[in-house]
Amino acid sequence: MAIFAYYKISTVDITTISAVDTVSSTTSGQSINGSPRAITICNNDASGDACTVDLFINSETNADLTDTGTNVNEIANYPTDGNVTLTVDGTAATADVFVNEKVYGNSRVLLGVCNARNSDTEIVLQSLFSDGLQNTPLLDNENLFTGTRHYILHDVVIPGGSTLVLEQPELNYDSTLYSLKFKLTSVSGSQIANIKVEY
Repeated sequence: MAIFAYYKISTVDITTISAVDTVSSTTSGQSINGSPRAITICNNDASGDACTVDLFINSETNADLTDTGTNVNEIANYPTDGNVTLTVDGTAATADVFVNEKVYGNSRVLLGVCNARNSDTEIVLQSLFSDGLQNTPLLDNENLFTGTRHYILHDVVIPGGSTLVLEQPELNYDSTLYSLKFKLTSVSGSQIANIKVEY
C-alpha cells in the first residue's frame, strides 16, 4: 500500500521532504520508507510566474562530506551538551550551507547541528554530545564540513500552473545514508510549490 507525504512550500528555506531512514538492530517492526517511488512538484503560483527549484539528496553520514571553505576562527572552543556560538572565517557562513545541517570537523567527527547563523562569521551549533567527545576542542583554522549534496534537479524552471513528475530511477538512492531536500531558489509574494511524495 502506498504511503504519501504532502508539502506546501512558499519560502527559500531548504525543506526535508524525505528524512533519512534509521535502521537499528534492536528495534523490531521497523518502518523503512526507502527512496520515494514518485514525486510530483506543482507550481501553484497564483500570478502565473515560473518557479525555479532544486531537489537534492544530502549525505547524513561522515562518509560523504564537502569542505565548506569555512573555518573555525577561535583559539579553542569546547563543544558542550548545549549550544556553542562559533566564530568562523574563510568562506562566508551562509544559511543555505549551514542552517539545520550536521557540521563536522577535520577528523570527520560530528560537532553538532547548526541551529542558527548569526552572521557570515558566526554560527551556533547545537551539540549532540553527552559523553567525552565534548572535551575535544575546536582549534583555530579547523575546516568545517557538511554532508555532500547530490543534485537531482538544479535551477530547474517550472512554468506557472505546470507540474513536474519524477519517478524511479531518478529517485533511487540509499535512504539510510541520504535525506531528500527541496528548495525554491527565489520566491515572489504568491510563489507556492505543492509537493506530493509517494513511497
